[in-house]
Amino acid sequence: MRLSSVFPLFVLTAGLLSCTPTPPPPPPPPPPPPPNTITVVNMIPRSLSAETGQDSEPFLALHPTDTLLMAASAFTRNPGGAASTTAPIFVSNNGGANWTLQNIVPSQSMTGDITQAFDRDGGDLYAGILRRPGNLLLNALVTPDFLAPTTMAVLDARNQVDQPFVQATSVGGTDRLYVGNNDFAAGPRSATVDVSLDGGVTWTSARIEARNTSGQDGPSIRPTVADDNTVYAAFFGWRRFVGGTITSDIVVVRDDNGGAGTTPFQALVGTDGQPGRRVVQNRTIRFSNAPTLGQERIGSTLSAAVQPTNSDVVYVGWADEVNNVYTIHVRRSVDRGMTWSADLRTIPNATNVALAVTDNGTVGLLYQQVTGSGAASRWETHLEQSRDGFTTIHQDVVLADVPANTPAVQFLPYLGDYAYLLAANGQFHGVFSASNLPATPHFPEGVTYQRIADFNTGTLQDRNGATVAVSIDPFYVRAPVLQ
Repeated sequence: MRLSSVFPLFVLTAGLLSCTPTPPPPPPPPPPPPPNTITVVNMIPRSLSAETGQDSEPFLALHPTDTLLMAASAFTRNPGGAASTTAPIFVSNNGGANWTLQNIVPSQSMTGDITQAFDRDGGDLYAGILRRPGNLLLNALVTPDFLAPTTMAVLDARNQVDQPFVQATSVGGTDRLYVGNNDFAAGPRSATVDVSLDGGVTWTSARIEARNTSGQDGPSIRPTVADDNTVYAAFFGWRRFVGGTITSDIVVVRDDNGGAGTTPFQALVGTDGQPGRRVVQNRTIRFSNAPTLGQERIGSTLSAAVQPTNSDVVYVGWADEVNNVYTIHVRRSVDRGMTWSADLRTIPNATNVALAVTDNGTVGLLYQQVTGSGAASRWETHLEQSRDGFTTIHQDVVLADVPANTPAVQFLPYLGDYAYLLAANGQFHGVFSASNLPATPHFPEGVTYQRIADFNTGTLQDRNGATVAVSIDPFYVRAPVLQ
């Protein structure tokens, strides 16, 4: 069975922009917090204040030498309309305080899945997308200057590939790329990491599933790269699929030479003698390509993160069913993936797990959780941190607390099949999607809007002063690392 994270394209709408002179703006939202506190920014530019699209499934990349420079993405349309031959990314040149659109992605108006990463030294931006139009058409892309209007160049392309997930590094001045993906052409062992050791000039597809599957692996394949060129990848090994219920292992593979050998990602061996260590086995996952949890689908949330300066330490987070409740689990290995802890965190009714680890070993955990029920249900977006694997030192902040039953879903995924978190220079940087209803209590750590929003009346407005419907927007977050 081929299950795709590609969403229906015919239901996405976007507001039209007006060139009419603007009236005096409404009262501004609360001021941004001072330095060294948590910052949350709605990423939709003021020029797009009329848009009502479902800008879900965000991702983030941070420039390696200038952390004021960032690139982000979501399911966002080119404002030029459906006939546009390029799709946008969000760009910031001031540390995430402001964002604009840069229409440089070669895809009709918008993309399917999209992730991106900078290399580790020169600032080349790489991306993996599902291109429109196309039959699950993977494009690997690059631009040497993401702030320039030039369309990204295509490095690699092939059909029947789902959920590309890009990571990048540099070794000896040469970029190395790792694109986790679910390659149906390799089924039934579909979990794959595409590897380029020369900046995208040549590619090999490492097939990282060694065991029998139910016909395919799960959509999520998550590589993570340490400073010493150790590369881990986590994936769902689907063993049985009956109805909408999956029996799955959570598998982690490792390569100690950056995927450069003839048998990549086989450094970890399981107790059955096969490549890949099973963190847990025979977990039940209810895979639902329908609104199931707060208008969101479920079944493929997964994240992996290695400590950059100590590749012995790696975390993995995923969700499965616990007493019929979709539940996030976080575990850690301190011996290069050979053995794994029990659950460090167990979070019910939650999805979109995203992990990042700092150089000193502090772990960040971003996730979205449904609380309450019925009309009173809420989506809470949390950022947790710990310096000791959630044993005793543990900080938990709520970034957003918004209604879960509004706005109505336009397509799936509603918030996204993933959010993202990374660490750099004493800060965690992340992105998530949530309702853009402007209400101060919805953002306990404060928020800054670029689009026109009246927090006194709880309304969005276009540049003519007309009310704009509430929708899903991407938000950027920056938080100091827990001391």
